[in-house]
Amino acid sequence: MDILQLAEEYYYYTFAVVFAIGLLQGAILARGIRRKFPKLKKYAKGVSIVILILFSINAAGNISKFAEPQKVEFTEFVMPETPEAAFLLLIDVLGLNAGIIAISGIFISITLILLFRFAELNPLSRYFVFTISVIVFIIALLGRFTDYVPTTFQIILYVMYQLGMTLGIFVVMRRRENDPLNDFN
Repeated sequence: MDILQLAEEYYYYTFAVVFAIGLLQGAILARGIRRKFPKLKKYAKGVSIVILILFSINAAGNISKFAEPQKVEFTEFVMPETPEAAFLLLIDVLGLNAGIIAISGIFISITLILLFRFAELNPLSRYFVFTISVIVFIIALLGRFTDYVPTTFQIILYVMYQLGMTLGIFVVMRRRENDPLNDFN
């Protein structure tokens, strides 16, 4: 019995653990953003709703890309001869040709990367968020460049992770003054 079969057999625990990882990652990111931009506490409710909407759009785009990854095939790879052909190849490899949901997801992801860069996180939190993000990124790359197609169980796990992260950010960002994670410092 491999680890995926074991995870599927105990799916309630697996969903809870993945949701908790997403929740913790979202809470850590939100706390870092609140520390870097303390004036956001004054407008906590409004900012948290805007961030909830942005993360929900990002999660929807990411889930749809994870569930049905657009494959890049190199079997008929031809070296581009013009700058336009090279540009089209770059757009295809990066997955920018997938429509408005992909563009919105990429924009929000870049915004999140900038927020992560400017967020004040302690080293342990930064490594945790970075490690989880790299794991998710590697799985996304596998879906894009290999024959890997996620199962329904894996898609649900990804949904639980995205939901946890979105709710973690929302819950911590909506607090006006006190930070629920200050006890962990």
